[in-house]
Amino acid sequence: MGRWRSGLGKVVKHVLARQGFALVRPDHQFGLDPWADVGKLSRAWSRPITTLFDVGANDGETAIAMLRQFPAATVTSFEPHPATFAELLAEVGDAPRFTAVNAALGADIGEVAMFEYEGVSKINSLTPDAPFAVRFDRKGRQISVKCTTLDTYCAENGVDRIDVLKIDTEGFDHAVLQGSAGMLKRQAIGFISVEFNDLQPKSGTTGGALVPIDQLLRPHGYRFVAAYNDSIATAGEMFAVSNALFALPPNATSARAPQNSDVTE
Repeated sequence: MGRWRSGLGKVVKHVLARQGFALVRPDHQFGLDPWADVGKLSRAWSRPITTLFDVGANDGETAIAMLRQFPAATVTSFEPHPATFAELLAEVGDAPRFTAVNAALGADIGEVAMFEYEGVSKINSLTPDAPFAVRFDRKGRQISVKCTTLDTYCAENGVDRIDVLKIDTEGFDHAVLQGSAGMLKRQAIGFISVEFNDLQPKSGTTGGALVPIDQLLRPHGYRFVAAYNDSIATAGEMFAVSNALFALPPNATSARAPQNSDVTE
């Protein structure tokens, strides 16, 4: 019976491969779905997922996925752009376990400049030279939005722990983590998902590099889990849009980063 099942499995894999599909065991494979991977690791570590933050929520696509994947958890979404925030409320506002906050998260508190791109809300950014906008020569219009830090929001709203922190802020992810220094130091965030376009910073742009984020997180015990690619532009200079998942393993130790290891973008 065992050999028969093994042979059948090979035949099914072969047929699927010829049609452009792959057969994988979801309990063994990482790097396909970040929220499924969070679920697998949380179960392996007996770590319940109850509190998720969605920073750079846009119209709520990620919030909806989080609510479905973690039916006992709450999701708090942050979206600073007024029109996009209205879309977020229209899509997810009535959902149970969901809270929407019309503000950005960063390293500063107060009114900040945001650059909006007509017809492409997903690339709105708090930096004028985000990698996507520079690569595809998009010109943004400046507006003013409210910004706070993750540490401040958590202190003001009694949030002691965040199980999953997702950040997708078009070049501003590093600044969001800088504003989370207190929570990171206390190891009060279990999983962190960030967007990136390359490993190293690119001259003339802000953000989008994975190495500086790893260097910020690693001294607090975080470890890289997997990358998830959304798209790759192959015409002209190659440009990737990807996300990376970091996890704080059980018994992770936090170490003070050497003074010369601080990396800014």
